[in-house]
Amino acid sequence: MRKLARRQVSFLSVEVAVESAATGKRAPRYPFVARIQATDLISGMQREGLTTDLSEGGCCIMTRRALFSPGTRVLLEITKDGVSLQTHATVIYNLKDQFMGLCFADIPPDQTAILAGWIKAAIAPVNSRLSVP
Repeated sequence: MRKLARRQVSFLSVEVAVESAATGKRAPRYPFVARIQATDLISGMQREGLTTDLSEGGCCIMTRRALFSPGTRVLLEITKDGVSLQTHATVIYNLKDQFMGLCFADIPPDQTAILAGWIKAAIAPVNSRLSVP
């Protein structure tokens, strides 16, 4: 049985799987809202939306238009506060016709520092909620 976790992103609440089917383990995901543009590497079709969470291995995005099918390889651009990360990713799942889970692939070395900074910033609020005064 898969465990589900409830994520709240401003006005949006969604349940997402907390473990992967293959190993039962994955990198922790942290709430993270940023603009995205995903471009299908074969067709050139583009989708725009927002991230809902982020990890070292991927992210979940929300779009208002039709989703890409699982297995689709995309060029993903995530932009927050004027900083952009660009990497290739693969669509892993679709959820409720609005959400796509993406797995990062081949993150360029210059982009890993951006990802690490965003994750570090996303961890801080999570840790402050867990600490006892």
